[in-house]
Amino acid sequence: MKTGKVYIVGAGPYMEDLITLKGLNAIKTADVIIYDRLVNKNLLRLAKDEAIYVYCGKEPKNHTLSQDEIIKLMIDYAKKGFNVVRLKGGDPYIFGRGAEEAEKLFENNISFEVIPGISSFCSALTFAGIPITYRKLAREFHVFTGHTCNDEELNWNVISKLDGTLIFLMSAENVENISQKLISHGKEPKTLAAAVINATTGRQKVISGYLEDFASGKFKNQVASPMVFVIGEVIRFRNKLSFYESLPLYGKRICITRPKSVSGNIKNLLLSLGADVVDGCCSRLVYHKEEIDKIISFLPEYDVLVFTSVNGVDSFFDYLIEKKIDIRNIKGDFAAIGKKTALALQKRGFGVKYIPDEHSSDGLIRIFKNEVDKSKKILTVQSKIAGDYLKNALTSLGFEVDTIFAYSMEFTKNPNDAVYDSDIYVFTSSGMFRHFVECYGTDMLFNKIVISIGEHTKKTLESFGIKSIACDEATDEGIANKILEVVKNGV
Repeated sequence: MKTGKVYIVGAGPYMEDLITLKGLNAIKTADVIIYDRLVNKNLLRLAKDEAIYVYCGKEPKNHTLSQDEIIKLMIDYAKKGFNVVRLKGGDPYIFGRGAEEAEKLFENNISFEVIPGISSFCSALTFAGIPITYRKLAREFHVFTGHTCNDEELNWNVISKLDGTLIFLMSAENVENISQKLISHGKEPKTLAAAVINATTGRQKVISGYLEDFASGKFKNQVASPMVFVIGEVIRFRNKLSFYESLPLYGKRICITRPKSVSGNIKNLLLSLGADVVDGCCSRLVYHKEEIDKIISFLPEYDVLVFTSVNGVDSFFDYLIEKKIDIRNIKGDFAAIGKKTALALQKRGFGVKYIPDEHSSDGLIRIFKNEVDKSKKILTVQSKIAGDYLKNALTSLGFEVDTIFAYSMEFTKNPNDAVYDSDIYVFTSSGMFRHFVECYGTDMLFNKIVISIGEHTKKTLESFGIKSIACDEATDEGIANKILEVVKNGV
């Protein structure tokens, strides 16, 4: 059996788009992902559907697996022929024990690569508005671990006399002791100091003061892990350079529930506005070619073809191309549930005659009721989880309707624990909401901001006792604008 390869990948500080392209490509092709506590779980969604996930997170004084057990897992999976990604927060070689893992792989003749990541020593400071160096003020910087093996002492006599910026990683438990040691060895008590907690997340917090404040325990009840402790005059620039905290959705953790095939744009849009975006989707896309086979020979008979999603457009026409079906057999007009679906059709060269103002099944139903001759024969191309709601409504209006379920969203339980700590939840369909409930339940949704797309989705949420704010425009921009409106109004 061919031995697999191990990629030791630095995931960066937390924010998912701070991972390198090389690291991202390794995740997308991995058979097994062994990941740490501080890794953004959204990154796992980018892997293959059949990938195996192994959590090996280490909280202070609470390790899921020992380091030896983690290394054994990597070796065992590789020997079975799997390509393994060992996904680590920050950079693998900066206080991340990546070198120890790579050394053991070498000793066991396992092929490996190490992919660097952005370390929190610079990213945490950047997102807190603190430059690590500044011309004529801080010409050097020094990075230390704030938590040493077997409580080994650092050389405080040397460290306290260093110029420039001092940075201590993994320092939450020892920040008071670190500050006291520096002062007792000669560091000026009035030196500026700051603690950056949960950097690049929706829970980022920065505590600023003097070194003596941290030494006295003034902030003892506010510090928490993960934390970066920084000391130096560069902290004075924070009021001018804290760009992240000035973004309109800073501090908001927003859970979206779209499948990865269509979630990229809304995710990037919300990230650009400062949100911490949580991927709460519990589904994967499955195509049903046999459904399309049922109607291929009848394509010329349909007067209107109705598509309710981009996935429907892609699954339908990709299969027609695969089967080498001449699309000129399609004689009817096209209807799309919204602008994105219409754009997907237009990119394939089709004009779209019917697009409702309200991007929902109810919007489509109103268009057919008011604008379409009842003698028309209709084909609806939908997701299986959509059910017969649209077909039944159109049939009741007098149309002859065929429906195919060209794809389905198959439930896959791969929980993202950040879902439970979100501030805003967005549900774009009843089916996605039901999958969410099956995976996570509903307890976290009460007394939180919940946004629903379309009247049908809103009614489904209400049947579970959950009140939601309706978003009339189902585009990514419309959803983002609704969130901005809600946050601005303090709902």
